[in-house]
Amino acid sequence: MLLFGGLHGLGDTGVGWRFLNVVIGSLECLVLYAFAKRLTGKTWLAATGAGLLALDGFHFAEQRIATGEITIATLALLVLYSLYRYLLAAQARVKPLIPERFGLPFWATIAGGSVVAAGLSWVANLLPAHRNVEIVAGVVPVDPSPMTYVIAFVYFELGVYLLARWVGSRRPRAGSVVSYADGTVVTTDARGAVTVRQPDASDPPELRVRVDKAGVETYQTPESTAAFSPAGVAVDGAPAIAAGSARTWLAVLAVALGLLLSSKWNGALDLFIVWAVIIGVSLQRFLPGRALYGNPRGFPIDIVFGVTAFTAATIYAITYIPFFLLGHSFSDLIALQQQMYWYHSSGVAHATHPYSSVWWQWPIEQIPISYYYKDFRASTDLMNGSACCVAEILALPNPAVFLLGLVSVPFVGWLAWKERNKGYALLVVAYAMQWLPYAGSPRLMFEYHFFPNLAVIVLCDVVLIGYVWNRLRERSFDAARWTLGIYGALVVALFVFFYPVVAGTKLSYDAWYQRMWPDRLGIPYTSWIIPHRNS
Repeated sequence: MLLFGGLHGLGDTGVGWRFLNVVIGSLECLVLYAFAKRLTGKTWLAATGAGLLALDGFHFAEQRIATGEITIATLALLVLYSLYRYLLAAQARVKPLIPERFGLPFWATIAGGSVVAAGLSWVANLLPAHRNVEIVAGVVPVDPSPMTYVIAFVYFELGVYLLARWVGSRRPRAGSVVSYADGTVVTTDARGAVTVRQPDASDPPELRVRVDKAGVETYQTPESTAAFSPAGVAVDGAPAIAAGSARTWLAVLAVALGLLLSSKWNGALDLFIVWAVIIGVSLQRFLPGRALYGNPRGFPIDIVFGVTAFTAATIYAITYIPFFLLGHSFSDLIALQQQMYWYHSSGVAHATHPYSSVWWQWPIEQIPISYYYKDFRASTDLMNGSACCVAEILALPNPAVFLLGLVSVPFVGWLAWKERNKGYALLVVAYAMQWLPYAGSPRLMFEYHFFPNLAVIVLCDVVLIGYVWNRLRERSFDAARWTLGIYGALVVALFVFFYPVVAGTKLSYDAWYQRMWPDRLGIPYTSWIIPHRNS
């Protein structure tokens, strides 16, 4: 961060420390634009989503202070977007038909690799342990424990497994297998004979699904026709979905997960989201009827789990290179992880803070966190509300954007079920899994723990806006235009109104208090006001 600021002539200054966060926050708007464009297919809705995020006070405050939350949120959104692109790219998956893929050569490679992995894990723990590692509450050993050897062995063995799977895929092929989004499987052997296995489904009258002798599957409805070839490419005017791009998006997904987990431990929630979604989509193969939420055979589950785990662990270890250069060993690294776990599970479990909050308060922005507050008034003016000045940086979400999520998120969940839309389902699953696990967290928590869900809320808002626009336009274009215009004006007006208290602008106490709108309305949940009230 210091280097990046120095490149722009900012140096070791407050602006230099915060400059990179502004860049990252801007990148989040770009990722959200791409996500919304892919979800809705509408440029204006994608631009609306990026604008809603940029005009949210929560996002604005987080990208202007030198904390890591904006990086966490941006990487979490990138993980969700790359997962969605991976789901789309896997709608038609082609894999080689290889006899004895897991035969004797594969297991011989694994057995030999186990010896190598055991040796590497032993070498990793031979490095001298640094005896000055701080021990918290006497629970962290500095000598290598059996667990350090187990972790190192699992890591290297996982690398051997992935290598063996890749080498196995290079073996001579006996044909190919292509799986389609509805669960249909087309097998072509070495002689060119085609075998088709389709789900046992009673299709509605308006849907026709057929597979010709060449293995091309066609979906036909009164509105449109889509066809997929055994090469894994959409044809006949359907959206281009190249099966080969699945590998690219899996790589992007794995790297994004590694960067996220290396930034903060709550990135593990997104790792679980990825695994849960892949498992959920794959389990459709055991259900009757056609698959509705993606290709159930579109993912090599062991590869997805292995690549994401191995890449994340590798990137996490790379971030500790300066730690190792100081003479610390792998066992010291494991000891630090134990200390961090102790800090979150015990160290701050019983702490208190005036801006702390619990999980159910976050969606209603009950206790937004204040990062800065200063009263500049002289002692003689402390009871004078019109005297100058007070200043605050309050991570206050834009109510027109954030509170709309109380409607838009359930609405998108309903649409996901009604329309069998995998993108909408992903948003709702991500929202729940980035939020509900905190209900069981023992540590002290704040509104910023919910921050990664702001982008999900904005995406759900965009879907709701698009739905309302289409329904109103069917009745009256003017009504649709006025409704959208009024909502946009409200978002801008609220951002402008609350700008001083999210940007640290100096105000008179009365002007500051006017922006503490829940308290002005008499809503009894504004404990975040109390520490600052002087009258």
